[in-house]
Amino acid sequence: MKKILVVDDDKSIRLVLSTALTRSGFLVKTSATTAGYLGLLNADKFDVMITDVGLPDGDTLDTLPKIQSLNPKMKIIVISAKSTLITAVRAEKKGAFYYFPKPFDLDELIGLVNKIFESSDFLHENKLIESKNLVPEKPSLYDSGPIIGKSKIMQDTFKIIARLIKSNITVLINGEIGTGKKLLAKSIHDLTFSSKKNFIKLNIKNLRIINEELSNFFNNKTQDTLYINDLKNFDGGTIFIDQVCEASLIEQHELLNFIENFDLRKKQLSKESSLTRIIVTSKKDLLKLVEKGDFREDLYYKLNVMPIFLPPLRKRLEDIPNLINHFINLFNNRNMTKLSVDNLALNFLKSYHWPGNIQELKNLIERLSLSLTNDKITLSEVQGQLNNSFEINDDDENITFENLIDKRISKIISSINDNITKMNVYDDFIKTVEKPLIENILDYTRGNQIKASSILGLNRNTLRKKISELGVTVRKVRKNSL
Repeated sequence: MKKILVVDDDKSIRLVLSTALTRSGFLVKTSATTAGYLGLLNADKFDVMITDVGLPDGDTLDTLPKIQSLNPKMKIIVISAKSTLITAVRAEKKGAFYYFPKPFDLDELIGLVNKIFESSDFLHENKLIESKNLVPEKPSLYDSGPIIGKSKIMQDTFKIIARLIKSNITVLINGEIGTGKKLLAKSIHDLTFSSKKNFIKLNIKNLRIINEELSNFFNNKTQDTLYINDLKNFDGGTIFIDQVCEASLIEQHELLNFIENFDLRKKQLSKESSLTRIIVTSKKDLLKLVEKGDFREDLYYKLNVMPIFLPPLRKRLEDIPNLINHFINLFNNRNMTKLSVDNLALNFLKSYHWPGNIQELKNLIERLSLSLTNDKITLSEVQGQLNNSFEINDDDENITFENLIDKRISKIISSINDNITKMNVYDDFIKTVEKPLIENILDYTRGNQIKASSILGLNRNTLRKKISELGVTVRKVRKNSL
């Protein structure tokens, strides 16, 4: 029988995992401590070890090299309640086979264990990383900003990034303004390369000049140029280009030329050309721009090798308390204060729509840390600061119908009283949307209900019923005769 070792100081987790694995046909042993599992590993050989990170007598990741020396063929699956990017990366770099954040999906974990024994190709593709390849860890950087998150979408992002650092493939980071795309790009660079490797920011507006300079350099026409010094000494690192969605078609052509030619040119400039990575960001959906003819399709597929989507804050509201605590600690240390937030204010902040995303949240906490006369952030102070800040408006180039809907729903949620036993939010909200929709379509058709029902995709009798139920005013307008 295949042997599994389960390590966790939480008795309930050990019980659930051991029961599920035993039912799947595995022989399972468990331990709650570092000393306990080291004793088991010395006494027996296991095929898979599933282990928590934080144990009463030590950090499992610190002992992974020793564990691997005892049984190099054993696959180690790490589970952790400390759901930060640095934990995922530490697990990956120290030789873990896979990383699961807590709470984990039991079926997914059991499926992974089964797959380990079923597929030799899977084992080959996920070989362990040698401990000698470790890079310095920087918790202060990776436990910050957009890289905090217990939400599933952020945990999935952590997994992508942890595996991404093994390669040099092109990365496209997409997300709204304020979601932390630049910080994430720099984090990927720092996790992949040593501090000696360059992180070069190139302005897409200057790519024509850069391409000309590279061409001149290779043709020995000149070496004294603005950008060539950075690129000619490029010995492995990251080339970062922000907001490619704003490039004109001419600038997109220059970017395509740069990407296609840089690998060839770089080989003549550097012995470490294979290490170089290109990271680009966009606040808009590039595929939609391609469909509209505003973005080159060939360039899109050059960039979209490894897409990473940073979700807006309104889609990861469960991460807000951790982000707030992070920013409060940041500004407390900076301003020598002891700021904290009360529960009413925290609940309001969790339901707010955050059009400016993480950057708006950070700005809010910073303003409060400087303006408060006491050490407690209250609901009234939060609302006062938000009322004085810029709200999302119809002229915002990033505004979408979904943004507006999200904003309206967030306001409804923030006004709900916990003592309310019955509401009719769904019907009320649908009516709020339906009435102006039908009225505007009827205005467009000059009161012609047959045309209106056709545009709306409704049966004519259904439209008449809704007009009556919603109190829609039908204005029949005749064309003026000449």
